[in-house]
Amino acid sequence: MNTFKRKSLHAAVLAGLGAVGMAGTANAVHVNPDGLGSVLIYPYFTARADGGGTSTAYYDNYVSIVNTTASTKAVKVRVLEGKRSAEVLDFNLFLSPNDVWTGAIVRTADGAGLISVDRSCVVPNALFAITNPANITSGSLNHFKNFVYASTPADGGGTTLDRTREGYLEVFEMGDVTNATATAAAKHNTAGVPANCAYFEANDSTLATALAAPSGGLTGGLSLVNVTAGTDYSYDAVALANWHVGTPNYSRAGDVLPRLTNGNVVTSTVFTAAGNVVSATWANSRDAVSAAMMRRNVMNEWMLETNTASGTDWVVTFPTKFAYTGPVGVGAAIAPFNANFNNGQSCDLFTMNFWNREELTTTTPVIILPSPEPSVVVTSNTFCYEANVLTFANSNILGSANLYNIDTTSVGRTGWASIGFTQAIQQLTPAASTTNGVADAAAQAHRGLPVVGFMVQDFANGNVGGVASNYGGSFVHKYFRSIGTTP
Repeated sequence: MNTFKRKSLHAAVLAGLGAVGMAGTANAVHVNPDGLGSVLIYPYFTARADGGGTSTAYYDNYVSIVNTTASTKAVKVRVLEGKRSAEVLDFNLFLSPNDVWTGAIVRTADGAGLISVDRSCVVPNALFAITNPANITSGSLNHFKNFVYASTPADGGGTTLDRTREGYLEVFEMGDVTNATATAAAKHNTAGVPANCAYFEANDSTLATALAAPSGGLTGGLSLVNVTAGTDYSYDAVALANWHVGTPNYSRAGDVLPRLTNGNVVTSTVFTAAGNVVSATWANSRDAVSAAMMRRNVMNEWMLETNTASGTDWVVTFPTKFAYTGPVGVGAAIAPFNANFNNGQSCDLFTMNFWNREELTTTTPVIILPSPEPSVVVTSNTFCYEANVLTFANSNILGSANLYNIDTTSVGRTGWASIGFTQAIQQLTPAASTTNGVADAAAQAHRGLPVVGFMVQDFANGNVGGVASNYGGSFVHKYFRSIGTTP
């Protein structure tokens, strides 16, 4: 009898997983652990200086987008500043089968811009005519713009182009190109040059009719390289699969769409630490995408070794926060976020615990100092931007202006830490859900905030044998999901 029960349970779970695989994961938006998707999120870039201040050790950000399929892809590339995800640049990119596009976000005299010598077709065609950062001015096509956040009403986060020097990127597959003329135009010849990039600019307003639905297969990465400091922090883009299915989702170059929250999929699938597969149905695609990235805890290590003058920064980015906290200064925020963006900030509470490498922890509440803009009285731990940098003991490796500082002297100089999003508002509850393919009696709440990011740490050994010995490393965050009817 016991054997029968075990076999029956095993068969039921497999059947449930099979059903989820076909009707859930196959049609639901989810973070693909294999790194391929129709949407890519690059959690952070910076054109600021290592350590902030007036140092000239500026970062360059080398971006790649890879088409791993045999289809030609129409892709939207969007660059967003970090305070409230205001768009600073977007363009359309056409990747032929197995193509790779590369570019670099660089510092300019008054802000930042994107340069590329890649030959893949882009619209506008002349976007990358200027490749020397010294020659890029605010009037250049590839210079980042401030008109979104500098327009009325001002959001209080600053209006200068300096604000464009840090943020994150979104990449969307808008569809597979099926029109024979269009696919031929994007195809590279033996010299590596596409046949007719002018075709895409001339037909930008009608290309939606030349597309089939997105099929996925995009991947990519970003390297934050600081030549003067001798460091390179590289990471893979976060890949979302099944963000938009069945139809193309094309928009002209310069259009504010698509964004993460306007796909056409209203179901999500997540995988829990207990080995369960939870699929949920939501009222809109905004909540479905957010649920796919919903985490209650963010975990990683820190290191502040004195012998290597080491420092640690954590990047904590909320890629869908903009859709819950606007328009600027109007109304209240929507759960799971706490406050609308106003007076330069939109702040969400979090807890934090840390342990050193010998298990020592602290009973003293961790108060994290905020960015100096605007000046506020610190009473709790809050993240007030959409791309935040948490630095340990004032390391400020990334030179961020969206900065929060942790004092770890009470437990030591090395260890690991956990951020907790445990406020009552920090959750989403779907209309319905299934666990391992079986309908839940009550919809399973997804607790926490939709978050992505990584940790960077540096090592400086000074001069070894006449050679500067500076190194850097990056590690993606680890997460804990809290999904269920009770906390």
